[in-house]
Amino acid sequence: MKWADAGFWKSLLFYRQSVLYYWLLSVWYRSFTWYGAANPAIAHAGMLNEQKSTIYPLLPADYLPATSGALSKAQILEKLASDQLAFPLVIKPNIGLKGIAVKVCHHKEALISYLNLNGRDLYILQEYLDLPREFSVLFYRAGNQYMGISSFIEKKYPTVRGDGHRTLHQLIDSHKHAYLNKAAVKNLHPDRLLAAGENVFLHTIGNYAQGSTFHSLQHEIDGALLEGVLKCMDRIKDIDFCRLDIKAQDVDAIRQGEFKIIEVNGGKSEPLHIYDKSISIWEALGIIHKHWKLYTMVVDYHLAKGFRMMSTAEGVKALRHIKQVVKNKDK
Repeated sequence: MKWADAGFWKSLLFYRQSVLYYWLLSVWYRSFTWYGAANPAIAHAGMLNEQKSTIYPLLPADYLPATSGALSKAQILEKLASDQLAFPLVIKPNIGLKGIAVKVCHHKEALISYLNLNGRDLYILQEYLDLPREFSVLFYRAGNQYMGISSFIEKKYPTVRGDGHRTLHQLIDSHKHAYLNKAAVKNLHPDRLLAAGENVFLHTIGNYAQGSTFHSLQHEIDGALLEGVLKCMDRIKDIDFCRLDIKAQDVDAIRQGEFKIIEVNGGKSEPLHIYDKSISIWEALGIIHKHWKLYTMVVDYHLAKGFRMMSTAEGVKALRHIKQVVKNKDK
């Protein structure tokens, strides 16, 4: 199923094309760590090895759900034992990639099970937001002259619809998303017969790698949407190329600046609208090219202001660490 999934090939295309641009631009900038200039406030510009616990404090508190600092397994269990945690909650690794090991825990048993199955050093705990819709906004800014939104999508959670004949688990088994972990979602939901027309969300984590789908909202990008995002971004210094994963009531709420940030991705952010089914591979090629043109525009802006690039040794060390994260993603 993964080989037949367009998202698999678009993801491969993004990373292969990006590697090509990286090497070409490394020659142009005469540095292997040129990418770090895009977001001076984030280590490695959020391209490699950034820690969520250092990014969340940079964001306006009123745009965040209640969020912990980096916590060890022992610290989380201590909070659990003293009834300091409210459920449901979201747990995620302090250093993550593409939604690896993000989980909504609805009770203490689920949290304990998660901790026993995962071997990360540090975790982030976050309030679960009961807002109906999840979006991603890719924002760029080079001073006050050039800024905008280059990608805007809605994330839709994996859902099954009852037909009055099949059980929930049978419907899950027939779900066509290549990346849905069917065994895991069946553990979340007791089996039962669904009435005809009854819809069930299998989970509420907006990651393609966990079965959600991405739907382009490029037609909704306008000045009002940018103004709504700027109500938050104008209060953040030196994060100028990032993807905000947010929850809101609807698109108009975002235009009013009424949303909550659940994740900030820096330099490694993708223009997620390439994963919309209506976008062809050839269109995705052009979108990725534009993506890197915008990225280098932001890099040039900060280099002109005197940003000092990190050493190659620092970049190699971060690359090795993130490769280890990917290698151990299922542990």
